[in-house]
Amino acid sequence: MGLDLTFLHAGHVPRCNARVDKYFEGYQSLQFIRRGEVELFYDNMRYVLETPMFWTCYPGPRIRFHGYQGQTWHHRYVAVGGPGLLDLQQRGLLFRGLQSCPTRYVDQCAALMDRIIGLLQTPDPLSSQRAGNLFESLLLDLAEWRQARSQSKPWMATLLTALETSPQASVDYHALAQRCGLALSTMRRRFRKETGLALHHYALELRIAKACRLVGATGLPFKEIAEKLGYDNVFYFSRQFRKFQGVPPLEYRRSRQS
Repeated sequence: MGLDLTFLHAGHVPRCNARVDKYFEGYQSLQFIRRGEVELFYDNMRYVLETPMFWTCYPGPRIRFHGYQGQTWHHRYVAVGGPGLLDLQQRGLLFRGLQSCPTRYVDQCAALMDRIIGLLQTPDPLSSQRAGNLFESLLLDLAEWRQARSQSKPWMATLLTALETSPQASVDYHALAQRCGLALSTMRRRFRKETGLALHHYALELRIAKACRLVGATGLPFKEIAEKLGYDNVFYFSRQFRKFQGVPPLEYRRSRQS
């Protein structure tokens, strides 16, 4: 049985001049630039993307991107929603932020995205399921490359393991930097360069991912879930949950348990 995904739109634009400035609510998208340069903002964090590069758009930050200094770029994208997104997130496949594409795999990634885009333009009722399988295959490739990259950088592997196993409400970044053998400012800078995300933002995403599992798969009161995750205030927990997931906890629970 395939993932429960809803493909909203997709496209391949060899000379793209689009300007995107929006909040993504209820869905996410995978973007790929093969040639050209793109200026990208997650809220106030700015990047000039070097090709070839993937990046994701997701609920939470205000996301803006356009051709750097007015130039066009070679653009592919797939926008997707549905309950299957949570499964992809929990398995660590649907990343948030940036990821470079190894040069030797550029043609493979472009061809895979083109097959997905082509299937979504076909009226065959099985096309969406086939596209979902290919989309998951692409995300698995990207996850494998991320894993190989982190294993080649011991400090990154140490940091990721510590963040995934530490209580999310009490991350000691200074202690983590010492364990990684880096100054805190250096660790933050390197982490952002590797992932496209601020370190604290990544830690929050791990916290919200755990919240999604508790909200969606249990009947625990939201106050109890907030306390388990280290929140002092259930109302703040609800606001932060909505910022990251695009919907409040109650609506999220109803969508998962209906």
